[in-house]
Amino acid sequence: MPLVWADNADAISKEYAGTGALKTDFTRTGKRTTSGALQDGYNSALRYIKNNFLDGNRQDAIDLFLGNYTVEESEGVTLKSPLDLERDWKYYAVPVIFIVAFSMFVVSVLLPDEHLSEQMMYVLFWGMASVMSMATIFMYGMAFVDQPRLAAAKFKAE
Repeated sequence: MPLVWADNADAISKEYAGTGALKTDFTRTGKRTTSGALQDGYNSALRYIKNNFLDGNRQDAIDLFLGNYTVEESEGVTLKSPLDLERDWKYYAVPVIFIVAFSMFVVSVLLPDEHLSEQMMYVLFWGMASVMSMATIFMYGMAFVDQPRLAAAKFKAE
């Protein structure tokens, strides 16, 4: 019987949060395991990413499906879709800069160089580039979050 509950929890959690349920190892076996704790950490990190950066379109689809937002048509007038979003350059450039800088930082740390001072310069440069790009992401955080656009359009119209 616990397997049915764990499978049901996984199905509901995948629909609602995008990942499997947490602590299903305890539900299935009756005890907490290390692999279950690692799986929960992975699921939690994935939920954070999905809910902050990838969930706006899903919420818009739910709003359309439930009728919380209705599309208004008008003859002869071209209306701009509320789903169109014009992003600034930093939305695309800064995450790429962070990924490249952090990758180079890791490579600089892991691969030895014959000159220690040269390696330290690389580590310092790429480390600072990683920190500065991550600070920029945090400073302009709302530009990187995938927010639902239909709810904002509904409140503007009212």
